[in-house]
Amino acid sequence: MPYSADNEAKSILISPAYSKAKNQELNKFAERYTRFALAIGQHDELYVDAYFGPRAWQEDAFWQPLTELRLQYEEGCQVLAAVGENHLDIELSGRYCFLEKQWLSIGAYLDLLEGKSLSFEEEARRLYDSAVVEYSLAELNSIHIELDNLLPGEGTFASRLAEFKLSYIVPKNKVAAVFNAAIDKARELTKKQFTLPAHEHCEIEYVNDKVWTAYNWYKGDYHSLIQLNQDQPLTIDRYLELATHEGYPGHHVFNALQEQLLVKEKGWLEYSIYPLFSPISYLAEGSANYALRLLMSQDEIVLFERDVLMPLAGLEADLTLFHKVFACIKRLGYFENHVSKLLTDKKINYKEATRLLVDDAFYTHSRAEQRTRFFDQNRSYIINYSVGEDAVAEWVESGTADKAIHWQRFEALLSRPRSASAMKVIR
Repeated sequence: MPYSADNEAKSILISPAYSKAKNQELNKFAERYTRFALAIGQHDELYVDAYFGPRAWQEDAFWQPLTELRLQYEEGCQVLAAVGENHLDIELSGRYCFLEKQWLSIGAYLDLLEGKSLSFEEEARRLYDSAVVEYSLAELNSIHIELDNLLPGEGTFASRLAEFKLSYIVPKNKVAAVFNAAIDKARELTKKQFTLPAHEHCEIEYVNDKVWTAYNWYKGDYHSLIQLNQDQPLTIDRYLELATHEGYPGHHVFNALQEQLLVKEKGWLEYSIYPLFSPISYLAEGSANYALRLLMSQDEIVLFERDVLMPLAGLEADLTLFHKVFACIKRLGYFENHVSKLLTDKKINYKEATRLLVDDAFYTHSRAEQRTRFFDQNRSYIINYSVGEDAVAEWVESGTADKAIHWQRFEALLSRPRSASAMKVIR
């Protein structure tokens, strides 16, 4: 083959020595990124959701003025750009893209910490690499009509739904038995599909006074603490949803696979930290919300709830209509995005946001207030649940109904996370 500069570039590209050197460059930037995210966390205790990297890096993190952090961020941008000018093989290119998206999101979060105003849409794009889907009030009207036909009784939607839910609410003294059974089932089914780390485990804690319903705190070494908020009573369907979302094959598995395959096997320490308000949350929440749809068919869900969870809860009621009603209500997730957008962009106030959730999403007033507090605290983060779930479903199910392929694709996403824009690239 005749010599050319292109040929030389290609030979460099595939050279193991060259790739090793480029990987070392990325390792250095990964340390910069991880330490910097820990520094940002000194300004916001919610920012670092999980960390299981070198203890010394965490111990070295200290509070620095935002002006100093801004200078460090801009310096990091220059270093990152220089790394990106190099030829990278496919694997390292993917690694670089992840680091780039995560780093740029820190710049957006710095803007917020500095008091700069970002619209809901700009925040979603810069923090989560995602566009915002415009909500049609015609869709809301369609859901209302469908629920009107499904819900028995007379009176307002809210009163009919509240009455309907009574037969399906798990008594507080039965919550632990029901949730443990749901976790055990989810773990059993997930282990049939994934080879999980040998010593992985979840512990469960029951808490109060939170803006969320449940939370996974990943501690590292394949261990999660799952907290279940007891402020609001939950219907029977929520326990399997939360077991799969927070545990198997949701957040716990997502973090465990990254720790095993990326942090411990590859030494890619950028995956040892999870900045909550960053692009990785799009996939984390989307995959966790999708988890139950992958794990069990609708018929399997109903059978397990009927034969195992309902008896444990001491409940007796027909689940067929129940799931039709709540499948309809789940579609209100995009309406919640709409309400959070209005609140973030200051087009409505806290009181009006709560009213919309009561009148149009049929929450009780206390639950609506809790949800509004979540919107106020997390702003555009909410898109990661609905928009993220739909993106994961499209990625996993595109072009095939083969469940085995769905599982392979899902594991690939969890093992090597992609941002929202990267998920649009053809596999």
